[in-house]
Amino acid sequence: MKPAFLILFQFLFLFAQAQIKISGTVTTKSGEPATGVNIFIQGTYDGSTTDSLGIFSFTTEPAGEQTLIASCVGFETQAVPLKLSSNISNLKIVLVEEINELNEVTINAGTFEASDKKKSVILKPMDIALTAGANGDIFGAFGTLPGSHKVGEEGRLFVRGGESYETKTFMDGMLINTPYFSKMPDLPSRGRFSPILFNGSVFSTGGYSAEFGQALSSIVSLNTTALEPESKSSISLLSVGLQGSHAKRWDNASLALNGEFLHTGISNRIIKQNIEWVKDPVIASSTLMFRQKTSETGMLKTFGSFSYDASSLLHNNFQQSTLQEINMDNKNVYINTTWNEMLNENWLFQTGVAINTDWEKIRPDADELFTTRKSEQAKFTLTNTSLKNLTTKTGAEYMFYDYNQDIKTGEVFQLGFSNNQYAAFIESELKATRHLALKAGVRAEHHSLINKTNAVPRLSAAVKTGKYSQLSAAYGAFFQNPADDYLKFSSELSPEKSTHSILTWQFRKDTRTLRIEAYYKDYSELVKFKEEFSMERGNYSNTGSGYARGIDVFWRNQKEFGKSDYWISYSWADAKRNYRDFPEQATPHYVSEHNFSVVYKRFILPLNSFVSGTYSFASGRPYFNPNNPEFMADRTKTYNDLSIGLTRIFYLFNTQAVAHLVVNNLPGFNNVFGYTYSATPDDRGIFQAQPITPAQKRMAVFLISFQL
Repeated sequence: MKPAFLILFQFLFLFAQAQIKISGTVTTKSGEPATGVNIFIQGTYDGSTTDSLGIFSFTTEPAGEQTLIASCVGFETQAVPLKLSSNISNLKIVLVEEINELNEVTINAGTFEASDKKKSVILKPMDIALTAGANGDIFGAFGTLPGSHKVGEEGRLFVRGGESYETKTFMDGMLINTPYFSKMPDLPSRGRFSPILFNGSVFSTGGYSAEFGQALSSIVSLNTTALEPESKSSISLLSVGLQGSHAKRWDNASLALNGEFLHTGISNRIIKQNIEWVKDPVIASSTLMFRQKTSETGMLKTFGSFSYDASSLLHNNFQQSTLQEINMDNKNVYINTTWNEMLNENWLFQTGVAINTDWEKIRPDADELFTTRKSEQAKFTLTNTSLKNLTTKTGAEYMFYDYNQDIKTGEVFQLGFSNNQYAAFIESELKATRHLALKAGVRAEHHSLINKTNAVPRLSAAVKTGKYSQLSAAYGAFFQNPADDYLKFSSELSPEKSTHSILTWQFRKDTRTLRIEAYYKDYSELVKFKEEFSMERGNYSNTGSGYARGIDVFWRNQKEFGKSDYWISYSWADAKRNYRDFPEQATPHYVSEHNFSVVYKRFILPLNSFVSGTYSFASGRPYFNPNNPEFMADRTKTYNDLSIGLTRIFYLFNTQAVAHLVVNNLPGFNNVFGYTYSATPDDRGIFQAQPITPAQKRMAVFLISFQL
């Protein structure tokens, strides 16, 4: 698992420069003082709020070209470019009343957005990077939001009764086919990309736009940053390795490079492991981001990443009563290029291409599985705003996917398939009045592998129920091709299907947000099989079905600078399926009925320190017990976790540095994720069990980072 606490420091280094004082006043368009306006340097916690006279004053550390943000509920957010080299005084900012925030309705059913630009955000990118317990992982932070299940042995997003492969990830509208690092048995993986690469993220738990397909339950849409604000370099020293970055800024272009080498050998010796490592995990990775302004309204973006990770362990294969050495090597390449341009004041053109290749070699003892996944995508969209209060978006895409697996177990087997996917969509949103919005769309897809075409609707609406509240609803049908592990045995399987019905009520006033959402999902054409890993004709079919229903609650109170910021999430889920080799409809092993999270954060300006804490709870998950005649009737113990983060910014050898301590599962809760049973009963006719537990009871990391 990638210990990406260094991600936090890439983010925190935006703080670490010389002290500069900024002061001024904020007024409305009519000249009245604007009280309670949040003033801050973008990408940092350096800032203040205006007093009763609209006056603000604060000190900051970043130098060079920066952006000052002035944000207040009911007004448009102002972004003021500054060149910081000395103190700035008498800065004057004029706010313009926002007509699209509280006064106008916004469709938001099923969607949580994290953005630097919109005031209706739930989480900002900095929130994602600094959530205790998430370890700088985008998916880990979204795991504290309602709708997600705690599945500790996986580390991936499981949303509203859906498996992890039912959530798809996109970067600048382009699919990331392998967004997670590879994983060992019963050990969690994590996302490949740092949240600091993105200025906006959308976590949709259902009912998402017709622009996106091939996701049965959920999508995560990531938008990369634009031009780098300045040229800079940094280095981070960790107990598990080394990370470095360099950014170069020109007038209309920028280039950012990041590299890291991580080795958990020392950490694994200090912190007691429940795993016997033969070869400690090693990660080497790098990213490149090039940005070029092609015109006043055009931007060309190129993103590239390469990663290599390897490890080896002795796996207690309790089912087969043997100790198995498993070696894993993985290489991954992802390249994404997009171009956006305003053709005129009413037409926005967006296009892009993406390539993702993943090579994975797993060697259990003397056997070998070598898997290659390749995807290529081309896409364009056109957005038109010619008609007042009506926005129409249409587009098309082509996707090629190739899967190949070589299995060597004395004999050599080769499995694989290829698929060409063609898709098109159109979607329109109408602001009928300031209190009513409607959206309708349709998406069509054709797949060469099964020679089948599907067309499905997407509908949503929202209505204001008060000055600070609104009601939203969404309905849609969604198709997704079966998982690779099914298609490699039976390429004749049809896409799986789900329908989403969502009703959302949201209240937003000042810094407070309350959101209550009810949903119902109906699954059909799920994959069922008589025997896993069998190529016998008729073994696999699309006769599975299921449902998921529940209620999600989210509360957040985000105070001004120097005060506490916290959110509380709760989810109730009732989900059952008759799929795979289930003999009857039952709750899958990854679904917990109750999930609860509390996230607390505080930045203490006088001490240049940041503290955070996250408590997570999940009710017991079902598991199959062969000793119990009732299928999937047993439950694990409840899941508990309390994680903290402590950060201090200080001077080291005349250079500002950041020291950080993070502790996961501070109290040392003995969490159990499930049980593995022996394949044969003992002399008493009882199948013996072994619990699936975390690799370590608690984890602590200390590191230091500084700017060059």
